[in-house]
Amino acid sequence: MRLLVLALVLALAALAPRDARAESPAGPVRVYIECDGELRTKACPAFLLGFLDAHAVLLNSPRAGADVIVFATGTEVALIDRIQLRFVGRMLGAPPVIETTIDIDVRNTDDEQRAKLEPAFLRGIALFVAARFPTAVSVTLDRPAELERVQNTGSPLGIGLFVSGSGSSTGQYKSASSSTDLVARYVQADKRALALASFNAGLTRQPPLTLDDGTIVPLDAYQWSFRTGAELVHLLSASWSLGASSYTQFDDPRGQFAFSNRSRVAIEWDRFAANDPRGNRLGIFYHLGWVTERYNIRNELGEKFATYPVHGVNAIGSFRHDKVELGLNFEVAVQLLDPNRRRSVTASPFIEVQLGDHVSLELSMSVTQRALPAPDAAAIDPSDYQLLSRLSYAEPLSLSGSLSLSIRWEPTNGVRNNRLESI
Repeated sequence: MRLLVLALVLALAALAPRDARAESPAGPVRVYIECDGELRTKACPAFLLGFLDAHAVLLNSPRAGADVIVFATGTEVALIDRIQLRFVGRMLGAPPVIETTIDIDVRNTDDEQRAKLEPAFLRGIALFVAARFPTAVSVTLDRPAELERVQNTGSPLGIGLFVSGSGSSTGQYKSASSSTDLVARYVQADKRALALASFNAGLTRQPPLTLDDGTIVPLDAYQWSFRTGAELVHLLSASWSLGASSYTQFDDPRGQFAFSNRSRVAIEWDRFAANDPRGNRLGIFYHLGWVTERYNIRNELGEKFATYPVHGVNAIGSFRHDKVELGLNFEVAVQLLDPNRRRSVTASPFIEVQLGDHVSLELSMSVTQRALPAPDAAAIDPSDYQLLSRLSYAEPLSLSGSLSLSIRWEPTNGVRNNRLESI
């Protein structure tokens, strides 16, 4: 038993010095300065050695034990000493070689020459110091005087062309549809404007229907609609924005509207900044507006014309990963003071894939639950197939999807602003 206790004590005694031995602190970065070429200034070695002495984290060292070797090569160019500083290191976490070039006017005073050389030296040695002492290096970026004279480049104006279409042909049955949107944008950091012209068209060709009494009902159909308008958004702060818009739509004689206009104002709050580098959004806005409509067919309320106030809430969330953006739009809109007459709730998920600098592909879906005055049955010609096939706008549930190719040239001023994009 005594032998066992003695062996245990000896083992602990052997381990104690090693466990208690503190790790030696990392020393300063050891630097060796080597001058090469003819220099008319005191840049090398006087100024460079002075920089080492001025910073406790650096230590002048013989070449054999140096962590970093600085080769200062000078070349005479008229009244300029052009000095190339080449930092060669062997430190874990630091680059093996860094090069920088600085021009020093030989006519300047020693203080002026030193002030010109020191920033270049510190830029090069900083990465080696940071590899050993990350907290010893801080970086600031200033606006240089020469940049003040440079005018802002790029344009806040941009234009986009969005085209989609589909078609089929099977014997006597043919159909085709297309959608073209032309969008002009104006984007600044504190404001955004947009103008839109959109045209949709479609046609169907198929054999006529012959009724029992011999009546022939044509089943060919065509349709078109045109929509135009503009909007303006102004940022009140990093999270709040105010906007206004007005859009007008025209349909063919069998469409819902002969004429429709919706104008509204909105205020939005967004969790992310308008210039979020990844384009992320998580926002909600309230909108208040006025709608004026003239219908091609009288509705069940006896109206061929209606004008009324509307309000509602929109929410949007989206995020981008590399070249893919995923998002969801949610909208609630109701007739003010009479929500049971006209109301709708819409959810629209989407995915957009960037194919190139100016081309993207978007897949979107939309689900809408709504309540609208239906067309008056007495005003519907039961033999007009085109008209009967276009009365779905009053159905309580609507599902739709689209696949579109976008070709656009964004504003070239580099400004991002994604506020109230669904106004």
